[in-house]
Parts: sequence; structure tokens; C-alpha cells
Amino acid sequence: MSRPWQSIGLLLVLLGAALTFEIYDEREKTLLNEQQRLISLANALKANIGEQLRASSRMLDGLRHDLPDLLARPDGVARLNNKMALLTESVIGIRSLLLINADGTAIASNRAELIGQNFKDSERYQVIKTGNDPTTLYISPPFKTPLGIFTTSFGKAIVGTDGRFDGYLLAILDPAYFGVLMQSLLYAHDMRLSVAHGDGKVIFSTQATPEILGFDLSKKPDSLFNQHLRSGRESSFMVDRATATNDLRLVAIQTILPIEGTANTPLVVAVSRESDAAIAEWKRSSQQQGILFIGIVLAVCAGYYVYSHRKQAYRLLHLEKTRVEEASEERIREVNEQFRGYFENMAVGAVQLDADGKFQLVNERYCEMTGYDRQELLNKMQPAQLTHPDDRANEQEHMRQLFAENGSSLDLEKRVVCKNGEVIWVHVSAHAVRGQEGKVKFTTAVIEDITLRKQLMAELEGARVAAEAANRAKTLFLGNMSHEMRTPLHQISGVAGMFRRDSLSDKQSHRLGMLETAVKRLDTVIGGILTLVDIEAGSTEVKLVPIDMDQLVIDVTSLLAERASAKNMTIHHEVSNLPSPLMGDARHLTTILSCYCNNAITFSERGVITIRVRKLNEDMGSIMVRLEVQDQGVGIDPNQIGRLFEHFEQADNSHTRKYGGTGVGLAIVKKLTKLMGGDAGCESILGSGSTFWATIKLAKGDPKSEAQSSVAEDFQI
Repeated sequence: MSRPWQSIGLLLVLLGAALTFEIYDEREKTLLNEQQRLISLANALKANIGEQLRASSRMLDGLRHDLPDLLARPDGVARLNNKMALLTESVIGIRSLLLINADGTAIASNRAELIGQNFKDSERYQVIKTGNDPTTLYISPPFKTPLGIFTTSFGKAIVGTDGRFDGYLLAILDPAYFGVLMQSLLYAHDMRLSVAHGDGKVIFSTQATPEILGFDLSKKPDSLFNQHLRSGRESSFMVDRATATNDLRLVAIQTILPIEGTANTPLVVAVSRESDAAIAEWKRSSQQQGILFIGIVLAVCAGYYVYSHRKQAYRLLHLEKTRVEEASEERIREVNEQFRGYFENMAVGAVQLDADGKFQLVNERYCEMTGYDRQELLNKMQPAQLTHPDDRANEQEHMRQLFAENGSSLDLEKRVVCKNGEVIWVHVSAHAVRGQEGKVKFTTAVIEDITLRKQLMAELEGARVAAEAANRAKTLFLGNMSHEMRTPLHQISGVAGMFRRDSLSDKQSHRLGMLETAVKRLDTVIGGILTLVDIEAGSTEVKLVPIDMDQLVIDVTSLLAERASAKNMTIHHEVSNLPSPLMGDARHLTTILSCYCNNAITFSERGVITIRVRKLNEDMGSIMVRLEVQDQGVGIDPNQIGRLFEHFEQADNSHTRKYGGTGVGLAIVKKLTKLMGGDAGCESILGSGSTFWATIKLAKGDPKSEAQSSVAEDFQI
């Protein structure tokens, strides 16, 4: 073999060895990056869930502190139920709150269906009673609630003054909390995130198959769960086969306890990926590099063969190479010119920094934003010199990460002090360009002025907070005032009843009747306001019971017939054929029809009132029904219809003086229909009458179930 061929062979061997080392090194980096990424996600889960444990513990402590004052009141249990409902709405991740007495019976809860149930036989009752430590947060093993939800719970013992076990407070976690949290962290289809109780039972997992909820990871002695616990460390990273699926995975595990306080047992989170999937990209890259290397070997051999046998062809190739290089240089010049045009005409600021962080390039927009010209910036200043002093530490930390070995991009918001002293907010997106040795050669960044956006967001947030506070204050005031007014009303009604027992003259009897009518009317108004407050507070429920729609309409018609007859009016009804049986809340339907009919009688002086019930659409499990009440009354100005269903509104507020009423009835109807999956509205012609309608979604019941009747209430609001 000739010397040139020996030299080429040695060069190719060295190149192959270098490529092999690089592929191996890339594999190790890939695994190390994946390990750091999984550990980072596990730490994020630990921080989130640890904070959840702390918040739940503090919430239970606060609730326990308020129990004596609440339960000392006559309506203490109701107040406690309302407070629990507010807490579950405000504390993320808590589905249900219960107060369990020493006998294991739930005496208060935000969920009415749990009150009265006995949990004495449950494992969590036994654990909390045995521990009886008010400072410890008791985390239960996963279980199925009476509502069929698979979850876990946090408990705090209630201890009497003599140290005796006096019950406990229980917070049942919403499994959707784990679902939303974990799904937001998934970045690959092969990932799995799981949360397990300290005893090994799985509480939640993103793994769909096999069914893993409740799976006991501690049963297998050499399982990843047991290995982690035996290590005694808070965090572990392992490469091993999964307990449930037996596939090889990279797993980061964290033991979680409350950030503050103590717990009887920890939670354990695991974040994992399939080993093969984690290095799949590396495999593809390695195969491509191997194919490329083989191609290079073949190309070199073929090239040298051609070179040694066809020198003339080499000269021609050299000429072609020169031509291509010249064309490439020309193309590079064109690309540079295109880049320069794009760079200078960008709508946002754009800069390029050298390896020391000084400005190399700046476009005109950046100069306009900061007030500096190019001569003041280029090769003289760094972005940190323009940054607001309060934001420099944060920017320096981001820049440190960008210039670190693995850093590639930066994204942050900061304040910039312009040349004239004005402070603006900017959003910075930067990217580091590295040389072959891995060092940063230069950095490019795009800077967007977001000052106006920041101002608008601050104004919107302030307006939202103020509006929510005003609405809460209004609802609380109405509820308190209505309750306070009912007490003297009942006293007046009682005294009037006492007068009825005495012999009265006709004049006295007539005046007493006027008094009783006024009291009844005012009580109805207050009742309407309280109903509206209950709906807005979220305490109104929809109960599904069998409904006989024909009978319900007849009952409403009967209750209102006397009032209509007094004004020489008649009530007709038309009910179309509907599937049977139907399931819905008869009370709410009666309230809607009664309100519409009472308004029709009030705002009409003659004619016929027609009640119609008909089907709109139907599917396998439900039916949408439209209720209509048509009158021949005064009608409504079309411009006023939009305000009808708002709180304390009538088409013309002067009607309040002429016809009476507070304007909350239609608001109640609107909220009830929304609660039952429908809507409410009105169609009217001024002077010719109105048609008020409501759509309600009703469930289809079992034909074998027994029908139950609903009793309509006769009231006017």
C-alpha cells in the first residue's frame, strides 16, 4: 500500500475515534441534561405540593381557632357551613371541608350530602384519634369519597381543654389539583408524574394504563419507592425498571412535607421518562453521524482515487471551486445586505453584543427608545448601564445563566432608564451564539417597549379588584339588612294576629287588614332579596326529582287563579307532549312560572294570560324545554328590555310606584335558568303585551321510577 493511502487510512481512523468519543460524550450530556430536567420538575412539584400542605394546615388551624365562637351561636353550624364553602372556593386544591365530632359523625361541611355521615370506621378517623396531636397535619392514604372521587385528605385533631380527643377537621383534596399541576409540567409523551402516600399507595398519576390509582408501590421490596425510602434522602435519582409497568426509566423522586409544621407521613412524588425515549434524539443523531462518516470515508477514497488518476479533472475541479467560492461570497454579501435592511427596519429594538457584553450593533428603533445615538452605545456601553438600579441584580443573574456552559436564550422584563431620565418597561428576548469551543461569540437580542401594556394591566387589575370588593360588600349588606328587617316584621305580624282575637269594629278590622297586607307584601319582597343573595352566594342547589309538567302548570294556575279573577282575567295553559319521566327541580320551575304569571297579572288590566310549555331539542340523556308566559298588558319599550333581568331593575322604574315590586324577581329567574343550563328573556310590543320565556335543561329519568309532585309557591316580587 502506498504512503498516501496509509496517511488517508490513519486520518480516517483518527476521525472515527474522535467521532465515537463525541457521540459517547453527547450521550452522557443528554442523560445528564435529562436528569437535571427531571430533578428540576420534581423540585417544582415538591415546592408546589409542600406549599399546598402548608396552606391547608394553616387553613385548618384558622378554622379550628374560630370553631368555639361559631358553634356558640344559635346558627353556628350554618355559619360554619358557609365559611367552609367560602374557604373551598378561595383555597386552591381543596374540594371539601368537614367537621367530624368525637363519635365520627360529620356535623358541618360545605357539601350538604356529607353532613350526618359517620366516618368512625375509616382509617383516617382511627389515625387522627390515636395521634390526637393538634400540631400535626394528618395525611390520609388515598381513598374513594362517598361521592365516588379517588383522592386523599388532610386532617387536624381537635383536642379539649383536658387533652381529650374531641373530633377533627378534614380537608379533602380535589384530584384535579394534581391533574392540572402535573399536566402543565409534561414536555414529552413518554413522561409520567405520580404522587404517592408515604405508605406507598398512589394518589394520582398521569399514567393512564394500567390502572394505577391506589396501586401499592411498597409491596415490591426492591421497588423504586422502597429504594428511595431506605436511602433516607429527601431526593433521589435512579435508572431502574418501573414497579407497575416494568419498563426501564429515568426517575427523579422527592419526599414532600409541609413547608411549615409537621405531618404524620410524607407524600412522595416521582417524575420519570423512558430511558430509550430520553436518548432517542441522540440515537438518531448518532446514526446520522455514522452514515455521514461512512459517506466521508467513501468520498475521501473516491476523491483520492479520482485525484490520482485524473489530474486534469482536478484542475477543472479547482476552477469550479474558485467559481463557487466567488458565488458564495457574492451570496454572503447579498444576505448581509438583506439582514442589514431587515435589522434597521424592525418595529422593535434590536441589538448585538460582543463576548464582553458591549453593544456591537444597534438599530434605529433601539436608539429612539433609549434616546442614545449609535456613537454613544457602540463598543462603549453595556445594557446593564441603562437598566434601572432595582432590576440590575435580576438581569445579571439572567445574563450569568445565558453565558453559562448550557445557556442559550434569555427572556425577561425590566425597566430601562432613558437618556432623558424617563423610565420605560421593556421585554427582552436574547440568544447566545457560541463557537465550536462552546464559548459565547456574540449575543443577539430583541427589545420591545411594553410600558403602555404594563400601565393598562395595572389599571385593569385595580378596576377588577375594586369591582369584586364592591359586589361582595353589596351582597353582604343586602343579606344582613334583609335578615334584620324580618325580625320586626314577624313581631308586627304576631301583634296583628293578637288584635284579631279581640272584637273589632269594621273600621278597625279594615285598617288591620291593610296592615297585614302591607306586612305580607314586605315579607315577600325581603324573601326575594334573600333568595337572590343565596343564589349569588352559591348556596342554591338544583335537586333532581321526577316532574309531572302538566300537574306543575295546573298547580301554578290554581294558585294564581283567584288573583287573576279579581281583575277579570283568565289563565290558560298549553303543555306539549314531553318524554316521561323528566327529572328536574320543581321548586325552581314553580318559582319561574309564578314570577312570570304574577308580573303578567300586575302589569295587565284585562285579557288572557297564556302559559306554554314546549320542547326545543332532545338528546340521549336530556331535553331542553321552553316555558312561556304571554299577556295582553301594557308591554315594554324595546330599549328597556335589556335592563329587565338585572338586579332591582324594571322596564320603567316609575312602575315601582304605580305597580309595586322591587325588580329582583326577574333577576332571580335569570340566575335560576342559568343554574339549570338555560337562559331567560322577553319579547314585547309596547301597548300590546309581552311574552316572557325561559329555557330549562331537564334530565330524562328511569321510566320505572315513581313520579313526585312539586308544590308551587304563590308570591310576587
